Amino acid sequence: MSEEQQNNRLDQLPSLVNIRSNRNTSQIDLNFIQKSKTIQSENWEMLQRVKESLESKAFSNFFTSSLAKLPNFKSPQELAKVLADQFIQNEIKKGKKREAKSAIKIQVSQPQTSDNLPALKTPQIKLEKNKFNHIRSKSRDKLRELEMIKEQEREKEQQNKENNKLTEKILKQKNKLLSKDTQRQKEQDKSFVELPSPPIKVQKNIRHTLSITKLQSITPIEPIQQSQPTIYSYFLGGGNNSELIKRVFDIRSDWHQTTNTARANFRWQQSNHGYKYFKLNWHKSHKELLNHFEFHPEISNKKNLLVNVSAACEILKSNPFDIIPVTFAIDFTDPLVESNMSAFYNFYNKNAPESKQLNKQDAQNKLNEIKKKLRIAPSKEKKQLEFQMRDTFTGPDYLWLLKPTGLNRGRGIHVFQEIDNLVDLLIDYQYGYHEKQIETYKDENGQTQQKVVQYLLKTSSFVVQKYIEKPLLIKNRKFDIRVWVFLNTDLSCYFFKEGYIRMASEEYKTNDVENIYIHLTNNAIQQHSDKYGQQELGNQLSFDSVSEYFKSKIDFRGQIVEKMKEMAYFAMRTVATKINKLNRKFCMEIFGFDFFLDELFNIYLIEVNTNPCLEESSPLLQMLIPRMVDDAFVLTVDQIFPIQRDLVSKFPVTNYSDTENMWQLMGELNEIQG
Repeated sequence: MSEEQQNNRLDQLPSLVNIRSNRNTSQIDLNFIQKSKTIQSENWEMLQRVKESLESKAFSNFFTSSLAKLPNFKSPQELAKVLADQFIQNEIKKGKKREAKSAIKIQVSQPQTSDNLPALKTPQIKLEKNKFNHIRSKSRDKLRELEMIKEQEREKEQQNKENNKLTEKILKQKNKLLSKDTQRQKEQDKSFVELPSPPIKVQKNIRHTLSITKLQSITPIEPIQQSQPTIYSYFLGGGNNSELIKRVFDIRSDWHQTTNTARANFRWQQSNHGYKYFKLNWHKSHKELLNHFEFHPEISNKKNLLVNVSAACEILKSNPFDIIPVTFAIDFTDPLVESNMSAFYNFYNKNAPESKQLNKQDAQNKLNEIKKKLRIAPSKEKKQLEFQMRDTFTGPDYLWLLKPTGLNRGRGIHVFQEIDNLVDLLIDYQYGYHEKQIETYKDENGQTQQKVVQYLLKTSSFVVQKYIEKPLLIKNRKFDIRVWVFLNTDLSCYFFKEGYIRMASEEYKTNDVENIYIHLTNNAIQQHSDKYGQQELGNQLSFDSVSEYFKSKIDFRGQIVEKMKEMAYFAMRTVATKINKLNRKFCMEIFGFDFFLDELFNIYLIEVNTNPCLEESSPLLQMLIPRMVDDAFVLTVDQIFPIQRDLVSKFPVTNYSDTENMWQLMGELNEIQG
């Protein structure tokens, strides 16, 4: 449309408006009514506002701006009708938008009626939305913060209630004891005979003794003021007779059990899983004691024990196999596995009975076959074993032991003779070895029951150890010796004065490698034998019993026990710079050392166990283990967390004073570190 035509139509605008408002008003109203019938009833108020607006200036402006878009129309009446319909639809849409926008604005401002909705522009609506979202987000964060504060206050209030209850309980107990002491003192006072007052003037609070020669005055002792007791908490992990640890803490009235590991002052668990050692040096106000050292595997892992003892013996130019049995590490994650396997096989072939030995070429072919089966990559370093083993290791059956390095209590141990048996076992363990074990449990009636449990053992780290085929026997049965070693927080190393002997259930013979009740003396294994406990309660003997048994041959306590103490301290010194190399505070640990005697009374350290068995499986252990744990706590727990307690032990042991600590100091490992 040309500019001239547009101007002409603008000139016609007043007449068109007059035509719409005068001549065709009834027609437009009729169209409006018909149109409104098609619209939902809830928009009626909006339609009323639109109808009123047809007479307004807004319609005239809309009419003017729309002329350019409608160049062809038959008559002014038709044009007015079309424009009126469009205007109504636009107003309806605008009304709906206003209501939606007003709903957003009402959330953050005063509510408004639908009759006076504000005509908001788009940028303003966006600002209102952003403002609303910001306020909502901020409010949500504030609510979360308030909820956290309330939760902390509730926990603190609950903890205070528990502490107050315990404090009241302890105070009642102490007041009860004090009242008994007061009553006892009164009874003692009644036993004194009052003498007539002397001619000289004496203070009323001076007592007169029954001395004939002279009167002696005793200054009265003021009663000690009882301070508010300090409450400590301990966390107790399950398993391995954890109830024993609870009994030991029960005699310490200032301690209570908690399930909150974050605020516990002492944690006792079977392993150090979950221990955050890096936090031990942080909180000076909150002391936390842990029952495992961070790097205890330096001595409790069978491979690491071999490595550390061998390294120390190399410095001393001594034979490590005078301390531990002949042992080889086979770790498939170690780059030296090929070298170690070659060293083992060469030693195995060299010391085998003549009927089993291979010549040099056949031995090399066999070794290559083994490496191929086990997929062992070649190693640049070649390792040769220069030391010889004692004659008591050898026998006609040539027995060896395979042990996974990370397991204890006899799990995963196999006795084998042929090298092919070893290769098959190593392959099985890399893919997963199925092991069946019998476990005991108590049913609902408290009766002890047994069940067979199958485990899938999968590991790639082992030690291969020469079986001592000529062991020292008691009543024709194998045995080993369990003793305890304690490492304190300051690396003071102690040896418990009593241990026990673990007996096999069946008589010793080497031609039956499948019968584990002949070869393995662990109580976890022997307890499932049909002959368990038939000759000794719990298959266990005391040091006194063994001393009596061997008294004609050797002084068991004077020679064997002292030698075990010497070897245990040597083993601990090999890890002096490793077991707490990051200088963590407040760690302690009880280790179980297992020793073995050959028929010539040579003694060997078999292994070192973290988390040694605390099961009280015999009257002997019911006497020894509680005292062993309690005396260890006296050296650590009671020193770090001072409490008032009786110096007399609640766990008596035969031939020992109840006031004696049965842990004997061997030495200080921190002196070696320095």
